[in-house]
Amino acid sequence: MDARHRNATNGRRRDVSAGVVAASAALLGALSYTLVVGVAPVRLSADAQYWAAYAPQCSAVAGFLVGTVGWRRVVSRASTPGRGALAGVALALCVVVLVPILAAAYVSAFPVLLSVATGQPVRSALSLYPEPLWAAVDVARTVATSWSPFVGASLVPLGALAGWVDQRRGGSGR
Repeated sequence: MDARHRNATNGRRRDVSAGVVAASAALLGALSYTLVVGVAPVRLSADAQYWAAYAPQCSAVAGFLVGTVGWRRVVSRASTPGRGALAGVALALCVVVLVPILAAAYVSAFPVLLSVATGQPVRSALSLYPEPLWAAVDVARTVATSWSPFVGASLVPLGALAGWVDQRRGGSGR
């Protein structure tokens, strides 16, 4: 195996590792939200409670996407631990913004996915639109206002710590 192939393989492995770390951190933040809402006397609408239950799955996907695609593009090999912490904060904020978008995409695509899974014609699912699109906007708003602020408050420091530790131990490109 030549050096170029080995570097490409190691780069992909590091990208996936960054994605797994980001997904784990996002999932931890989402689960901490679920724990706090279950314990604290927080009044949420039934809609917010329902969609907050879907947020951990969306946060894991968002964390994996942001970590895999974004980490090496944001952090250079020569970055300091402070810059790594800032990159971790930026990527955590990207995850917090991406989760409502993913939840809305799921809601808007659900009729089509359901028709494919049940074997019904897609034409019948498409006849339901634009109602799923309006529902997707409501879900995005609900998740962004009830889920994102709390998870952002816990995920941003976690992202900063992960970025600082990554750069402190040697960076993402070494």
